[in-house]
Amino acid sequence: MEAPLPYYRRVSGEQLQLSQTLQRRYDRLAIVRLLVFFAVVALLILAWSGGVWWGLTVTLVAVTALTWGVRAHLRIGKRADGARVQHELAEAEIRGLHHDFRDRPDGAQYSDATHPYATDLDLFGPYSLYQFLNRTVTAVGSRRLADQLLKPAPVEVADARRREALALVPDPDWCLEWRQHGADLHDKDAYAARLLEWVERPPVVTGRFAHLMRWAAVPLSLTGLWFCFTQEPWQLGLLFFVPAFLLLRRLSEPAAIEHAYTASAGRALAGYARLLAHLEDRYRPESPEAAPAITRLGYYVSQLDVRHNPFVFVLEITGLWSLHWLYRLDRWRTAHRHDLPRWLEELAEVDARVSWATLRFNRPEWTEAEFTEEPILEGEALGHPLLAPEVRVTNDIRLQTDGHIHLVTGSNMAGKSTWLRTVGLNLVLARAGGPVCARHLRTAALQVWTSMRTHDDLSESTSSFYAELKRLKAIIEAVSDPEQQVLFLLDEILKGTNSRDRHTGARALIRQLIRERGAGIIATHDLELAALENEDGPAGHRVENYAMEVQTRDGELTFDYKLHRGVSRSFNATALMARMGIQIDPEDIKLTHD
Repeated sequence: MEAPLPYYRRVSGEQLQLSQTLQRRYDRLAIVRLLVFFAVVALLILAWSGGVWWGLTVTLVAVTALTWGVRAHLRIGKRADGARVQHELAEAEIRGLHHDFRDRPDGAQYSDATHPYATDLDLFGPYSLYQFLNRTVTAVGSRRLADQLLKPAPVEVADARRREALALVPDPDWCLEWRQHGADLHDKDAYAARLLEWVERPPVVTGRFAHLMRWAAVPLSLTGLWFCFTQEPWQLGLLFFVPAFLLLRRLSEPAAIEHAYTASAGRALAGYARLLAHLEDRYRPESPEAAPAITRLGYYVSQLDVRHNPFVFVLEITGLWSLHWLYRLDRWRTAHRHDLPRWLEELAEVDARVSWATLRFNRPEWTEAEFTEEPILEGEALGHPLLAPEVRVTNDIRLQTDGHIHLVTGSNMAGKSTWLRTVGLNLVLARAGGPVCARHLRTAALQVWTSMRTHDDLSESTSSFYAELKRLKAIIEAVSDPEQQVLFLLDEILKGTNSRDRHTGARALIRQLIRERGAGIIATHDLELAALENEDGPAGHRVENYAMEVQTRDGELTFDYKLHRGVSRSFNATALMARMGIQIDPEDIKLTHD
């Protein structure tokens, strides 16, 4: 299989050249089309001057030929646009391979401050996991991808997603074409939601009178026109239009409601149909009806929209335009009431799957997580997914998940928080059915809980310290739940209070989490907590100390971001403060370090 960077460079070059070639052809044919139009007008004038039958024959041939030519010309334009979109997509992937993905949607609308880990692990927002991963083109697919990150899947579901996405990895062309078909969709969550509401509504065209008028409207109108122009008093001819007028009044409100449900979604239906046709082309179902059915629905909706054109009143009063399209919408709804939710579900699932397949194709060095029923989390060369490979530092982990804690000490900027996010993000990826940024990862089906960022809540008059206590309470409750296997990630717990209370509270919290058989990683500056590793009692031998150190060389701080066994012995806060101009007494530094 071709490597990602050469592949995208090849596609970018080929599609750019194809787009330019087709665009030049389209522009030349536009001039030819204009000249042909004038030539046809002149030909029709000559033909009609030679007689009616000659004029009718030439008109039929000319209109047919012009229609075919216009459609062929428009197809060339669409092909040029498609090639241009594929070129732009390939260029965006090249930037993404160099970790520039800031132009993609970041999913900020899915962020939830109360979620067990979404905020602390940067799932959504600028430079987030979602922005790094997202390749969706539909609103339902975007929501599905967000849900997969937010809701850890059962192991069997994650494995099924993994298999389905892996089947797409060898076919990056198909994935790019999928995104090309949805590039101009401009979809919204409300579109699919309103369609699902609409399909459950009862029929609009009901009763014998309405069904009779579908066939009788035109004959009645023709009779009325004949009476108006040929008989006396001509006003009696207007009576033939009364049934249509009464029916239009009755259908006015239902038609407006139908239009409200379908009009906005109608703009997206053509895009849905293209995507479903592309899907059916790959999987070749026995009855490929989704794309044609969605296309018909889009056409019916567009024809119902015409009712707002003031010139359509003539068609309404003489042929009951709205009645015919409402009837077709009723028939479509009856035929596909149970199909539409299934089609939208499939659309969402495949749209999210393309994102996972693209991630695997772009990052072939990543691996697939292995789930086990053992209470274990072990990984080799675990790295942060959002860091570029050239700057990413990896570490190993082995943690028993039945009441064991890794206590990570270290100085400021040494990488403790990044390590917590590294572990958390890879577990989120694994539970979502995605690949992980590691050489190997074997894990129980863990539910991640974090407490890393806490903020004041003015609406509830809540301080950051109280907000952290509420978060820790939720984590304790989750750990105590026998239905969950929790891995907690805590960064500087109880940082909003004085050092004595913080140390006392942290020790008590760690002991309680161990008693509840909780497992996790705690990053802290409180070196005295390291004594828990060797103390007698429940916490003894269930706390393991790790450190991330910093070195000073020629007055410069250097970080290796590597995890080492033991307790940190390096300090850098005073050095950083001194650089900012804070004058610190050397004796104070000595006392602090002692």
